[in-house]
Amino acid sequence: MQPIGTIERVLVYPRSGYSNRLQAMASSAILAKRLGADFRVCWETEDVVPDGPEMTFDSGYCAAVMVTPERCRSEWGIVREDLPRYFHSLPEQGLIVLAGHDRGEQAFMPELRAALGAAIPSTTLVIIAGGQFFLDSDASPSVDWQSGFRRERHEYYSHTPLNPGIESAARTELASRGPFIGLHLRYTDRAHQTPFDGEIRDALKATSGESGLVDVFVATDNRATREKWSAEILDLGMHPWSVDHGSWDRSVSGSGHAALVDWRILTRAERLVYFAESTFAEEAAVASDGYTLSTPLAANAIRSTLMRAQGLARNVVSYPSRRGWFSHS
Repeated sequence: MQPIGTIERVLVYPRSGYSNRLQAMASSAILAKRLGADFRVCWETEDVVPDGPEMTFDSGYCAAVMVTPERCRSEWGIVREDLPRYFHSLPEQGLIVLAGHDRGEQAFMPELRAALGAAIPSTTLVIIAGGQFFLDSDASPSVDWQSGFRRERHEYYSHTPLNPGIESAARTELASRGPFIGLHLRYTDRAHQTPFDGEIRDALKATSGESGLVDVFVATDNRATREKWSAEILDLGMHPWSVDHGSWDRSVSGSGHAALVDWRILTRAERLVYFAESTFAEEAAVASDGYTLSTPLAANAIRSTLMRAQGLARNVVSYPSRRGWFSHS
């Protein structure tokens, strides 16, 4: 895409967890490059991301792209809380705003394409996002843009250094390791979007058989799952390893450091086995050189139904204590 319109900068407010933020930043950086615009990130903390950008990225990267909410307000008159939802052209303020929220950003690509093509006199494209989106150069819905988008995200991640402590910890863990399979398991908030255990075991056996690899790096979001699957991997005749983390609570300062050490190691795997619904693992696979050889496992429909039914049953049982049988509030 040739530079079009009058957009001078793309400013993204990444939201939600680390992987969602990485997706939003990669998507925005790719768009900025296509528009010939400056790329800036306003990183605000949330409960699931309690640390500032300097805890996540290299200081040089932060100096190049990060801006504070105060600078956004003083230099460009932009206050995130005041921006409207969804898609809006605000030429009187010199802004185009893309904030997909519950509808996602990809749904508004036709509107963005039209606004850019009309050369609306706006200098800043503001994006509030927690996920990926892509403005392809061809508006046809039949065009498969996903593979090209993955290549561009891979390129972005390869030139985006994480905090030196994260990179150093990952290098230390990898120093004595040969090629390995990466296994990412996410159950804490994705229990209804997971495959059965047998499907995971089958994927590991198939991956090992095809590649000849027997070392498996296990990354997960709780200690019990890591211990369970380390034992399962041993039973398969393979060799599990992992990084021992002091905290698994994402709301605790510094916990993101641990998660991103796992992420960086996963990006060095020859192949990955992971839950298809996990953005954390999906982006690790994209950032690695083994995406096409990796195995994303779709949620098992039977398991999903059972988990939802169990959740409904728990809600029914606990409802009297939570609300009272005859609550009118």
